[in-house]
Amino acid sequence: MSRYPTEPPLECDLVMKGGVTSGVLYPTAVCELATTYRFRSVGGTSAGAIAAAATAAAEVGRASGGFERLAGLPHRLTEPCANGRSTLFNLFQPARDRGSARLFGVLTAGMRTPAAPRRAAAAALVRGYAGRMGVGVLPGLALLLLGVVGGGWASVLAGGIGGVVVAAIGVLAAAASGLWSDLGQVRRFGLCAGMPGTPTRGRGPVGAPAPLALTPWLHRELQTLAGLDPDGDPLTFGHLQDAGVELRMMTTDLTQGQPVTMPWLNREYFFDPAEFAELFPPAIVEWMVDHAPAADPSPGEAFATAVRRLQNAPLLPWPDARDLPVLVATRMSLSFPGLLQAVPLHATNWAHPDNRAASAAVDEWRREHGDTDPARAAAEVPRARRQRTWFSDGGICANLPVHLFDSPLPGRPTFAINLDPFGDTRRRSADEAENSYLPAGSGGGRFRPWRTLDDARPAGLLGFGGAILDTARNWVDEQQLTMPGYSGRVVTIFQGSDEGGLNLDMPPEVVGHLAARGAGAGRRLLDRFAGAEPGVRDAEGWTLHRWTRLRLTLAGYQQWVDRFATAYSRPAPAAAPDDRPGDRPGYPDLLALHPDDLPGYRPSATHLAELARHAADLAADAAGWDPDAAADAAPRPRPALRLTPEMDESRR
Repeated sequence: MSRYPTEPPLECDLVMKGGVTSGVLYPTAVCELATTYRFRSVGGTSAGAIAAAATAAAEVGRASGGFERLAGLPHRLTEPCANGRSTLFNLFQPARDRGSARLFGVLTAGMRTPAAPRRAAAAALVRGYAGRMGVGVLPGLALLLLGVVGGGWASVLAGGIGGVVVAAIGVLAAAASGLWSDLGQVRRFGLCAGMPGTPTRGRGPVGAPAPLALTPWLHRELQTLAGLDPDGDPLTFGHLQDAGVELRMMTTDLTQGQPVTMPWLNREYFFDPAEFAELFPPAIVEWMVDHAPAADPSPGEAFATAVRRLQNAPLLPWPDARDLPVLVATRMSLSFPGLLQAVPLHATNWAHPDNRAASAAVDEWRREHGDTDPARAAAEVPRARRQRTWFSDGGICANLPVHLFDSPLPGRPTFAINLDPFGDTRRRSADEAENSYLPAGSGGGRFRPWRTLDDARPAGLLGFGGAILDTARNWVDEQQLTMPGYSGRVVTIFQGSDEGGLNLDMPPEVVGHLAARGAGAGRRLLDRFAGAEPGVRDAEGWTLHRWTRLRLTLAGYQQWVDRFATAYSRPAPAAAPDDRPGDRPGYPDLLALHPDDLPGYRPSATHLAELARHAADLAADAAGWDPDAAADAAPRPRPALRLTPEMDESRR
């Protein structure tokens, strides 16, 4: 009998943090939860996005063994390939140019020899740039030779010392120039495209498979987990939606400087099939080429869309959310800067006056000539200029997006899996089940992790810079993790410096430790939130979580509605003697105006009256609140309800 019932007694949501190879611990945690919970919403960032996509795919293929296959993923990642290196290491193949291969070799040499990483990196540097270094040492040798030819011990000594110094400078300069030259050849800001590149040479077991690169490997895994033909149509967000599974993941639009939730509803983006052919398997590119979104049914928009598409050829419009392959969104979330290449799309900056003029020209052409000949219009009107927009790792802005799937009063738990290093407050235990932490009780999880910074050594500057970068990236997530009603559903898994992260060449025993640690974290969540009788009797942790969220929401609402009522009920400013009545209206006066007299955002008269009634009710509601009722034994810190942009809405 399968551990994973086709009809689990409970449902949950799950969010997972980024961490490159740290993702190897997620499958076992997910599979523990899958024994009791059906995953309804899953999200993540970077490596967490891979785990989220795999979880969603396994949920689609639950009845066909999806979670059984997911449970074996850590083992498959440690299997040796034909070159003798693990599958995990071979997923990251440098692009097919010598510069990327040399840089990748230098950067990963220390991972292959953890006992002496600096020596290994130096050896890789010599192997990669031996020719340049040989040229760089020549001036030093020439100086040494001159000292010997000059005769006399002083000349030899001066020539020897000077020759060694000049040779060392020459070697270092040659290595630096080689590194700089190779950096100049790196494409799309990363060493690895995710597609087949230059795999590491070596000799593995007889019959071992040839190494697959990250994106083709992930495509095969997602197809198999979902019970789909690996060579058939790709798994899409529509497949997930039809199975009752929601998948969301974070990426970062570096061109506009903001985090973005995928899949989006925005229709402004185009992609270049030639560029995508270098980043995704052929089946994925063919699918996207064949699934252009339908035009807006309104005549004007349909005509403008047709003109823009003709003008932007060979660029093609981004597919609708249902038709977007899960693999594409996952790869866009997993674009670790420097390691994996960023993904380019194309869009129009409508803030530019020339582009706005081009859009107006399309409308003017349609008014003069009708909408039956978009090809002629595309040839005659100015073209709005498309700009390449770069999407990189979602962890740049939101490495643990705990806000995904959030609700003031949750109907099912939204678990999150956090990753933190071992430290003074958390030591490694021989029992992997103890190497994770789930806050208990109403006061757990309130303390933020501390960093140790050392200003006594020059190397401390690196730690200082890292702390700045880490704080800038994660302070929003970290602040949310200490909030009651959030902290209690977040399990933190601890890792050593040799585990996860950029450790691409972890040995099987290390991956095994991480997998066991993930399973232990999953069991913690099960014990706390599912209990002994899942689906029959609510566990204490789930009841406490719901009660905390109720108290938190009421406390936040009381504070918010009190501020609303204070501002709403404030008398309108007195008008100056020469002003007309109503020139300085209060908030109730604004809602009493006719829609045509409003300065913008004009609703119908019926809806305006509804808004006025609701606003008055809110103001009256505040007067009936006893502030001590919401504050009495309320969770601390108190929440602050604020108006912030909805990420998904901003991308429509």
